[in-house]
Amino acid sequence: MPEPRKDIPMNLMKLLTLLGLILAPSLAIGNPATQSPIAAETHVSQRQVTIGDIVTYSIIVRHDPNIQVSPPDPTPLFEKGFEYVDRGIDEPRKINGQIEETFWFKFRADAVGFYNLKQAPIQFTAPAPDNPSQPLPGILQAPEAVIEVRSVLLLDGEANDIKDIKPIIGAGWDWLKYLNWILLGLAAMGAAGGFLWWLTRREKTDTLSSAPAPDLKPHEMALEELDQLLARQLIESGQFREHYFDLSEIFRRYLEALLSIPAPDWTTEEIGAYVSGQAKLEASVRQTILSLLPATDRVKFAKAPVDMNTARQHVEAVRDFIIATTPKNTSKFQVSSQPAV
Repeated sequence: MPEPRKDIPMNLMKLLTLLGLILAPSLAIGNPATQSPIAAETHVSQRQVTIGDIVTYSIIVRHDPNIQVSPPDPTPLFEKGFEYVDRGIDEPRKINGQIEETFWFKFRADAVGFYNLKQAPIQFTAPAPDNPSQPLPGILQAPEAVIEVRSVLLLDGEANDIKDIKPIIGAGWDWLKYLNWILLGLAAMGAAGGFLWWLTRREKTDTLSSAPAPDLKPHEMALEELDQLLARQLIESGQFREHYFDLSEIFRRYLEALLSIPAPDWTTEEIGAYVSGQAKLEASVRQTILSLLPATDRVKFAKAPVDMNTARQHVEAVRDFIIATTPKNTSKFQVSSQPAV
């Protein structure tokens, strides 16, 4: 019988050593992770809650400084099983050369169930590669999230703290003897209240019918409302949020007449998506809408700081937009609750 070869283990060791030397550089040297120009993630404060608990749903967006992000609106995702409570935007942070913005929303759980929250759209604008001065609109989808709302009765498993029934308490005052008098008094009070309401409504109706109805076109009404807003001097008194709420409503009502869309009822993201899809609109018109609405939202909802000059510039920007977009034939204005086809 031939003796086993004793050089096989040594040859095997040499082969393994050679392979290790070949593969070591490829394992040690990896491709550095490329940083995306814009990315988003979602965060839920509690994934398991009970009826009445407050859930904080956050959308965190990290993007390059030259990208402008509009505040998202995920409230349609919470229409079933939740009640809207509050919203806000945290102070932006700079991380690794990018800007991190956190948009948070608070909802109260009011229905038991297992909720799969779909992706939330995020509107943004980025400079065009061939022309950085020309912004291009885009949409980013925030990841999905899951929330389970449980009943309060299921928290402790079995109810071990149930107490015995208390003794019967006496009925007290026998109010049935006076039921007829009580009903008669309530009927008299109701008749008197109805008569007073009729007199008040009649006086209001006479006052409204005697006042002449102004016949103003949408652009005339919007310009007049801007003058009235400045006359209230909310900017000078430091009431910037109230000023921007009124400015946003004036602008949205004019967009409703100009574009035949329910702009006062739509979110900024819905208006932005509609405007971005209208190729017939001039680029300057689209850009003004895409920049003015998010600017007003930051002051309204995020309480972003703003100075008097910037506030006045936004008023004049709305005024210039109205003048520039007023059609020669003002009969083309048509207010509608549905978007134009």
